[in-house]
Amino acid sequence: DKRQLLTTVGPVCFTHTLFRSRKDGTCHYLLDEWMELDAHERLSSRAEAEVLAEAIKTSYASAARVLGEDSLISKTAVMDKVHGIQTELPFPKPEKKKCVEYLYVEADEDHIHKQEKNGTEKKGSMIGKLLYLYEGQEKKDGRKELKNVFYLGGLCSGGEANRHLFERMQEYIDTNYESRYLNAVYISGDGGAWIKAGAEYIEKGVPVLDKFHMMKYINKASNQMLDEAGEAKGRLWKALYKGKKKKLVKRIKASRKCATKKKAVNDCEEYLLNNWAGAVRRMQDKNVYGCSAEGHVSHMYSDRMSSRPMGWSEAGADAMCQLRCYVKDYGEEKILE
Repeated sequence: DKRQLLTTVGPVCFTHTLFRSRKDGTCHYLLDEWMELDAHERLSSRAEAEVLAEAIKTSYASAARVLGEDSLISKTAVMDKVHGIQTELPFPKPEKKKCVEYLYVEADEDHIHKQEKNGTEKKGSMIGKLLYLYEGQEKKDGRKELKNVFYLGGLCSGGEANRHLFERMQEYIDTNYESRYLNAVYISGDGGAWIKAGAEYIEKGVPVLDKFHMMKYINKASNQMLDEAGEAKGRLWKALYKGKKKKLVKRIKASRKCATKKKAVNDCEEYLLNNWAGAVRRMQDKNVYGCSAEGHVSHMYSDRMSSRPMGWSEAGADAMCQLRCYVKDYGEEKILE
C-alpha cells in the first residue's frame, strides 16, 4: 500500500506492506510500527513541532501553511495537535541545586474569549492564569531584567486545579534550589483570592501586594478630596509605610465625609484592609521588588489569545497557555519533547 508523510523537507511517499499475524490473526504494517508511526499520522515529529511553533505565534490557519504549499494541512489538524500536547513533563534535574536567600513568584491572569456554540450562546470568558518565578533583578545594557525566569500557566479553574498549579511551582523550586538556604518566597499579585492562596502551597511563601493596584485605589479615593487630593494621598501612603492600620482607617474616614463618590473611598478601604499584610510588606521590606505581572501577561497570553477578536475552547486555551510557557522556558527546539 502507498502512504504519504508530510515532513519539514516536503511530502515523503513510500509503500508499506500489511502483514497478518499467524498467532492471533491481527493485521500490522510492520514498517510503520518500526518507525513508531501512528496509523492515521500525517506529519513527521519535526514537522509537527514546526507546526506547533508557528501556532503559538499566529493563527491555526497560518500554522497550517508553514510546511509549504505541497504540504498543506487543515486548521482543524493544527488545532488537534495543540489539543494533543502532553500537559505535564517532568522538570529536568540540574547537576547542582542553587543556593539563594530569596525567590520571587508573581501571578496574574488574562481574560480569554470563550468560543460560541452554534452561535446561540452568549460569549463568555475564561481566565488564563500565569505564574512566573525569578531569583532577583540584574542590570543589562542600562535596563533591569529578571534573573533566571521560569513560567507556568493554564486555565486552572477551581480550587484543586489552582492548588496543583502552585504545587507544580513548589516542585520546580524543590528540584532546582536548596531549601535550607531559602529565607522567603515572595508571592506578588493584585490581591486576588487565588494568588493569596499560593502562600499556603509554597513553602516559606509570603504574600505581597502589587503597588500598581494599591496606587490605583489610593488615587481614586484621594481624588475625591479635590484641592486637597495630594495631601490626602500622602497621608494614606505614610500610614501604609509605617504600618499603622488605625491611622489609615482614620484618614479614610475623614476622606469619606467630603467625598462626592463614596464608593471609591469604600473600595480603597476594603482593598487595603483585606490585603493589609501584603500592602505593608510591599512598603517596608527592602528585599521586595516591583511587580511586573501585568506586562508579562500581556506578552505571554494577550498577544496571542485575547488581543484579537477570536474565541477559544477550554481545551485549546489551556493547551496554548501551557505551550507558550513551555516555549518561553525551554525554547522552540524543545517542542519535540
